[in-house]
Amino acid sequence: MHISTECSLLRGGRYSKYARAIAPDAAQLVRDRFGSLPAVHLVLNGDTSQLNRLVNTAEAKLLSGINPTQVNAVSRPDRHSRRAFGQTSIDRDGVLIVLQIPNMCSEIDVRETLVHELVHAHQLGVPSARKLHLKYLKHVWAQEPMKPNTLTAYELLIQERETEAYRAEDLAAQL
Repeated sequence: MHISTECSLLRGGRYSKYARAIAPDAAQLVRDRFGSLPAVHLVLNGDTSQLNRLVNTAEAKLLSGINPTQVNAVSRPDRHSRRAFGQTSIDRDGVLIVLQIPNMCSEIDVRETLVHELVHAHQLGVPSARKLHLKYLKHVWAQEPMKPNTLTAYELLIQERETEAYRAEDLAAQL
């Protein structure tokens, strides 16, 4: 598993440095509890207006003919993550995690959010989960509708994954 990090218009410097410093240990904790992680591209975002754009752009690169501004991210169940502290989605090489550094008020926020989003990385890293999420993206980007029953079942799975990620935040106390 490889974690690459980048900073985007950083404000909140010490929290971004802290996130970068603990990312390998957080990834190890998640691997120890849940199993493998895919390649993770971690973006420490400092511009609160750019969270959805960063994730939409990564997703748009997976689908042909998509403009990242075409989807309303607020209406997506997979975008209601952790009080806008972070979001996780698939990208070309694995999984993209965007942490909203300015929204964080403490190192605890950084630790818990990083662990939370790494659990989502694990959940999306399995090839069958990645394939299903790509079908979901085609649905939300209006390329290929999912059958109503399939969509409902996937939205329930998103809720289950969210619950699992929240429960795993206790791992952050070990960092």
